[in-house]
Amino acid sequence: MVMKGRETAPSDAAIRAANAALSPKKPTRDTVAQAVWSAKLIKAETWPDFERMFAKHRGCQGGCWCAYHICSSVEFNRLDREGHKMRHKHAIEQGLTSGVICYLDESPVGWCQFGPALSFEHNNRGRAYQALAPELAVEPDWRITCVFVDKDYRGLGLSRKVLAEAIAAIKSLGGGVTEAFPMEVPGAKRPQYTGSVVMYEAEGFVRVAPLGKNSFLMRARL
Repeated sequence: MVMKGRETAPSDAAIRAANAALSPKKPTRDTVAQAVWSAKLIKAETWPDFERMFAKHRGCQGGCWCAYHICSSVEFNRLDREGHKMRHKHAIEQGLTSGVICYLDESPVGWCQFGPALSFEHNNRGRAYQALAPELAVEPDWRITCVFVDKDYRGLGLSRKVLAEAIAAIKSLGGGVTEAFPMEVPGAKRPQYTGSVVMYEAEGFVRVAPLGKNSFLMRARL
């Protein structure tokens, strides 16, 4: 009788190698450079692209769905994740806020929220901003609040491209005094959802005043 040998279980290294072979390769600067880049305003017809991208990240920032800045703190805390999503969708449908979705080869990979300044209730009610408002000679026309890149595409220089698309969109809509609220958090390992001061400075924004320990008010006339 011939005894069959015992089958040995694959090693952890072999399992990781097999999974890596099945998974799509992580994008690189070269693959990004070869892809077709485009941007679209968020509307009813492009909302599914935004929804798909944010669902992948569980709504981002603990389920924000980019509703934080268009709500008062009381309203935002009262709503759950689904409520945040529907609040943002409703604002888009009513034309109260806007944004650009950015694509690589027609796959959504980036997002920047902007809109008429008065649409952003959280910023309007901020104590630091209200204290500063009397000193501002000109009221803002627009605000940029969120700069987002899909986690699989971070570290490839896309945040600047996403911000540039939002600025181009604002200019195409008439332009004007535009505010941004970037944060700088020392030692932070993840990019801030507001974008960085350096990114905005590269687009011609200037610092107006600090709005707390890590947040700054910046402005540009677009």
